[in-house]
This record gives sequence, structure tokens and C-alpha cells, in this order.
Amino acid sequence: MRFVEKDGEWWAVLKDVCDALELKTWKVKQRLEKDLLLKYTLETNGGVQEMLIINEFGIYDTVFQSRKKEAVEFRYWVYEAIKSMRFAIGLEGFQVFRMLDKEHQKEAMAKLNCNLRNPVRVDFIKANTIANKAVSNKHGYSKMLKKGTMSPQMLVDREPILEDTVELISVNEKFGLGISVSKAVYQKYSS
Repeated sequence: MRFVEKDGEWWAVLKDVCDALELKTWKVKQRLEKDLLLKYTLETNGGVQEMLIINEFGIYDTVFQSRKKEAVEFRYWVYEAIKSMRFAIGLEGFQVFRMLDKEHQKEAMAKLNCNLRNPVRVDFIKANTIANKAVSNKHGYSKMLKKGTMSPQMLVDREPILEDTVELISVNEKFGLGISVSKAVYQKYSS
């Protein structure tokens, strides 16, 4: 496997990583985030060639896509390492999930921002309020719980509800449907 040093970091040639993991380079390239790979001019036996290279995170991401036995073993080793680090710093499993949930919420709000013609702060508050109320109702609460007080399972359930809410708000505006998004979401997710 060929590696190159760029800006003090080691990058691997994407084709070499894919060949080792028995993955199709073009498929992996499509799935990788753009900031994980870049074009790099490299001296080869056939002369100077432009190749795609991936950074360390790109290597991990690619390994995680493989079903090859060695890749699966590496993936589980990474999971164990993360769990050990979490224990070492005293972080509970649900706290890690809360960090991931914040990322999911940012992505959902970015999607809403892109889909609405003139997004305003109240649109984002509305989407989160509807999702919070729907997940609270689903878990038997008559009043809405704030996200910070939800159980780990409620946070898991909240993700698809927030996605559906954002999608419905977007479609409602795009096609001028005039439906009550909250009623539709509450009805779908009632317990």
C-alpha cells in the first residue's frame, strides 16, 4: 500500500486501500465525504500519475465499509478502543449518544434551512418542538419533554421523527399543501 505525507499527515492511495479490502474504488469514492480525499500527483513505474489519496479518517471510513474478515476484526478493535477510552474518562454510553444526537440535529436543521425559501428561527424551533412532543407522546408522556431530559431510547426514537418532521415541513411549503405538520406527525407516531 502506498502512502504519501501531506501537511504532516499520512495519506494512502485510495486504489491500494480498496484493492486490499476487495472494494471497488469508484464506489468508495462516491461514498466518501469530499474532505477525506484529494487528487495527488505521484511518481509510479508508469511515470507521473494523478491519483486519489485519502486521509486517516478516510482510511477508517473505507475499512468500515468492507465486509472482509480482517476489516470486521479491525472495526471491532476500534469499537473496543473507543469503549475503553470512554470508560477511562468516565463518559457514560448515553452521553456519547447525546453527542451524536447533536450532530444529527445540526444536519436536520441544515436540511430544513436548504429546503425552505425564507427560513427563520421559528421554523427550526417548530421542527424541534414537534419532534420532541411526538417522541414524548410516543413514550406515554402527556406533556413535551425537552431533549436534554429524554432517555437514551427516546433520543434514538427522536431521530426518524425529526427527519420526518423536517421533510414534511419542507414538502408542505414547497407544494403549498396547507396541512398541519404537527397533527400529521403526532398521528403517525402516537403510541
